[in-house]
Amino acid sequence: MRSFIAIDTGQQVQMMIESVVEKLKRMGFRASWVPGGNSHLTISFLDSVELQRLELLATMLSKRLRGFPTFTLETGKLGYFKHKELPKVVWIGIERNQTLSNLHREVRSVLESMSFPVEDNFRPHLTVGRMKFSPPLWHKFLETIETEKIVFQVNEVSVFESILSREGAKYRKVFTCSFEGGLIKHDFQG
Repeated sequence: MRSFIAIDTGQQVQMMIESVVEKLKRMGFRASWVPGGNSHLTISFLDSVELQRLELLATMLSKRLRGFPTFTLETGKLGYFKHKELPKVVWIGIERNQTLSNLHREVRSVLESMSFPVEDNFRPHLTVGRMKFSPPLWHKFLETIETEKIVFQVNEVSVFESILSREGAKYRKVFTCSFEGGLIKHDFQG
């Protein structure tokens, strides 16, 4: 099961991402766009993991995060990762937040204890699209897009499955670990 650990961003952020995607399309950008309903803040990629191991990971995460404080995050500016002087991924940033860094450290600790590979560089962002074509003057176009500052609450993390298809990736929650304690196993056919 291709999977990752992430924070669900909520409906207001989803609608803002859909608005940014529409603006980019009108400017001539072509990409594998992230549907607003798929918006999430990735804490860690897991790659392919068997369901039983994923359930053990979710159980350990749930125990480790019990009592973690609820906190808020705020969306930031539009940004991008470049490859060969063109934007490869366009994203919306997340304002720096010490509690998010602490959460990442807790998740990383559980992953390391289970011998999962962990990424060294945590750059919190919300992916808008993976670029296939960028128009001339793309840099200037991106500078004109303003993003709404949205504050959203974080009181859980989820383990998602990533399902690849011709229409793009679809994400489905498999487990949710509430900071108040408790593990939710989501129903699915699999």
